Amino acid sequence: MINYIKSEFYRNIHSKGNYIFLFGSMAFVIFLNVALGMFANGQVNFPYGNTRFSFSSFCASMSFIMIICLPLVSIVYGQEFKHHTLKNSISYGISRSQIYFTKFLMECIISIINLILISTAYIISAYIMLENSGVIYLNDLIRSIVACVPLFLVSVIVIHCLYFILENETTVVVVYWAIIMMVIPKLLSMAGRKIEVLGKIASYMPFNIMGAYSYDESTKRMIMNWSTQEEFIKCFVVGIIGVLVFYTLGLLLFKKREIK
Repeated sequence: MINYIKSEFYRNIHSKGNYIFLFGSMAFVIFLNVALGMFANGQVNFPYGNTRFSFSSFCASMSFIMIICLPLVSIVYGQEFKHHTLKNSISYGISRSQIYFTKFLMECIISIINLILISTAYIISAYIMLENSGVIYLNDLIRSIVACVPLFLVSVIVIHCLYFILENETTVVVVYWAIIMMVIPKLLSMAGRKIEVLGKIASYMPFNIMGAYSYDESTKRMIMNWSTQEEFIKCFVVGIIGVLVFYTLGLLLFKKREIK
């Protein structure tokens, strides 16, 4: 298994797709702050040319950032079924459990590294291009990123699970992942306005947790769902349970799937 992990690590280190995605994403977030800074320099009394607005916007966009898991998992997955390369690994004596675990391990490592580097690029570019509003907004952003890591991993394991049990990648990305991670939580949240128990269930969905926030006019701070200690811990509990459930489900169904 160690040799298989090493081979997957080597393959991903030399994958152009990983670097294209990483540097493309870093360029995009840098562009956002550069554009905001340039616009602020050209406007008198522009209220949004500061790190408060930039960091708050990043915090409020966490649910959207879940989507970055889709191309990342696809790159690590490498279209194994489509290219019929997975059967070669199995023929070499590597078990399905080892393949399933190693792929997920690579996805987690690459996702977290990408999140850290992209966030760092965003923060540095914000400080260079925008007015510094104070360290409190940076602390809010860092807390948001830490709280969302386990929720991002739920998104990763869901798409990982679907890749291993379904054949059509388009169906996986466009339909099933979107239904599980976005549509169902949203529908439960809407139904929860009238049915209390559904609202309670909806409050534990990663997409809803990331998208719940309010704005404090007095402090000019974004109040996110994880601002309290209780909700911060909740993110990790939901993340751990979500990963365990979908990891187990995907592995059980993958073991029953025919490898062509």
